[in-house]
This record gives sequence, structure tokens and C-alpha cells, in this order.
Amino acid sequence: MKRTLGTLAAILLFSLLSSAAPLSTILWYRFNTGPNGAPVASVVDSGPFKFDATVTGNLTYDADVPTAGKPFSLNATADADYAVLAQTQANAPDLNQTKNFTLSVYANPTGGTTLDAVGDLVAAKLITNAAGVCLTSYGIYYKFSAIVCSVDGSGQLIASTHSFPFGAWYKVQMKFSTSANGKVTKIKLMVNGKSEGAIKLNSFAGILFGSAGFQVGAANFEFNDHGVYRRNFIGNIDEVKLTGQLP
Repeated sequence: MKRTLGTLAAILLFSLLSSAAPLSTILWYRFNTGPNGAPVASVVDSGPFKFDATVTGNLTYDADVPTAGKPFSLNATADADYAVLAQTQANAPDLNQTKNFTLSVYANPTGGTTLDAVGDLVAAKLITNAAGVCLTSYGIYYKFSAIVCSVDGSGQLIASTHSFPFGAWYKVQMKFSTSANGKVTKIKLMVNGKSEGAIKLNSFAGILFGSAGFQVGAANFEFNDHGVYRRNFIGNIDEVKLTGQLP
């Protein structure tokens, strides 16, 4: 009897674990072109779909990188400069992830806002560039935090439990997962492989999406690169990667 129950439990566990499709690379911005100090003309996607991003402002490459073998990173210190992948009808199903996905970045902050617990935009899929309360479908901000906006307009914010000083590299991940029956949603923030907070939601209504694109660096909210809602990350960004489920 014990063996039968154990076998049944193993089968059920395997069924639950295998119910979700494996995550695929959606986009991967490695910033590895260089040379040091050179302007970033465009952000090349190393993923399978070649979702290259365009640059606004004067972003440059920097030789200060988090790990060996990655020769350059994005110098995002310049004011109101950022890279954006515009949303199109073709890429929207890939960018607008709804069930299981991970957004990860390396970030080296050298400055930042002290306005609130949200902080400055590192990488995110935006809803709109207008002014407002909930403008990010999902994203990572420094200090660090993870944000998901739901269809009812409310924001799910995870603010890191620890502080992360300027001048160091951090690997930051936002993990979003949905149970096989669709009733339980979990959002988790991790920094350097350790949990910095999590949210468990029952019967989550879904993520709110809009027409704005996937953005790296300063957030040009209020339709104005110098508007009061702009959140400019100050420092270096590298290895921006979105993995999720293919449509």
C-alpha cells in the first residue's frame, strides 16, 4: 500500500512539473559589441527572433562588466537615454507574456532616485509612456524592485528586503509563474540568486498590457524624456534576458 501511494504521488508530482512548457529565450541583449566608449547605434538581440532595439540619446559601451568573457556593458549613466523595442503586431505575443516567464538583468547602479520604494527603471515591458500610477506590465527597477500591473489597474510591487549599495554588480531576476490549473500566481524577486521577496496571488485577473515597448534604461514617462514621472537608471546594465513561453 505504501509503495502504491508513493508511486501515485510521484506520478502526480511529475504531472504537475511537466504541465508547464519549458521557457524559451524571447530576447537577449548582451551589449557585447564595443569598443569601450563607442556609441551604441542599436541594441543587437542575441536571441532567436532578432528583436533588435533602437537607441534614444547617447548610450555608450563600457568595459566595466560583471563577469569574465563579456567584454562590454551598456553605460546608462547619461540622462534620459535608453533603448526600446517598439511593440508591433508581430512581436506583441512574445513580449506580452501571461503565464510563466523570467526577466533577468545584470545591473551596476552608481546613483539613483530616493523618491519611493520603486526606484529607477532597469528593464521593463511598458504599458504606456503617459503619466499615471501603473505604467509597467512587468519590470525590474533599482532599488531593487519587481513590478507587475494587473488588468484592474492595481500594481503588484515587491521591494527588496535588503539594500544594495552603488558601485557593485548585481544579478536581478523577476520570476512570474502560474499554476497548472491557473488559480495561483507567484511573483518572485531574486538578487544574486537569493530571494528578496515574493507574492502569491489567488485568482489573479491577469497582467495589463498596452501599446508601449520593451525598454532598457531611463523611463520616458509622461510622453516627455524630462517629465516628472521619468525614472532614469544611473549606472551600467548588461545581459538583459527575457525567457517565456512561445505563443
